[in-house]
Amino acid sequence: MCAGFGAIGALVLGVVSPATSALAAAFPPAYAFVAGIHSLLPFIARRALGFDWAATLVGVFMGVLSVGFTALGPLIVVPLVISGVSFDATLAVQRRRRPLRESDYFVAAAVSGVMLFVVSLPVMNPERIGIGLLVLTLLGRLTGQIAAAGVAALVTRRLNHAGIRG
Repeated sequence: MCAGFGAIGALVLGVVSPATSALAAAFPPAYAFVAGIHSLLPFIARRALGFDWAATLVGVFMGVLSVGFTALGPLIVVPLVISGVSFDATLAVQRRRRPLRESDYFVAAAVSGVMLFVVSLPVMNPERIGIGLLVLTLLGRLTGQIAAAGVAALVTRRLNHAGIRG
């Protein structure tokens, strides 16, 4: 199931990659928001399949399957896995304390947004883009990841309503 989600995610990544690459060069905050689409399939998989580390596993499959057709090449695996690990780890910590709540998925998405921002810092030159664009890029990451979590919640509810379960 995770490989299937990963394959679909890789297809989505391949389709949007040319546009997101251009957007990253033109206006990093907009790219940071739009790049939330890459977390959609991992987030859906985690909810639909209901097992720990599903988002991470889907990120691995997405990355490996996307290596040949993205500008990042093998480096694409890094942000996809970091996003999945931070999302899954946050949910695992919350689940140890109490049963998961809906808000936990949004907190986990926000954590993944921060981690994706941190991972992208080495390729951003603060002297070139300025502190304002850095802050906007962080906000773009946060809102993009949280939006992906919201869409994942809606899709998973619709799948469950239709009787489709992992």
